[in-house]
Amino acid sequence: MDRVQDSLPLWLPSAGQGVQVVPCHRWFDAVRVPGFVGVRVVALLRRAQLEGAVIEDQVGDSLTWLVRVGAADGWDAFGAEVLGAGQSVAVPPARFVAGAFTGGAGLRWLIAPSGVCLAEPGALRAAVRGAFWEVRRGRTA
Repeated sequence: MDRVQDSLPLWLPSAGQGVQVVPCHRWFDAVRVPGFVGVRVVALLRRAQLEGAVIEDQVGDSLTWLVRVGAADGWDAFGAEVLGAGQSVAVPPARFVAGAFTGGAGLRWLIAPSGVCLAEPGALRAAVRGAFWEVRRGRTA
């Protein structure tokens, strides 16, 4: 195991393992949004200095944040997909962070993982709602 991996959660795969499917509701739940909304969520969280780690699926055109178990239960955040018990998330190794899509799984960290890798759920929910509202109103700048 390398130094970067030592400070990250055990469920995060090593570079040698590649992308791994990790069950939700054990270490985390997840919130997934379409890519065009996700970039707005990232911008809103950056403004609040609360960005956190984000998984980008370059093939499926979506962004996924991980939150503590149960933190997103009952969300009514427009088109966000909440992944919990009985579902799973494909998680890339911490070193999969840069570069254009060149084929394959197309998963990487848009914002690299650090610490516990979980987003602050209240701020994430507000940013997801705000981003969907902006997109619905046609404001994307």
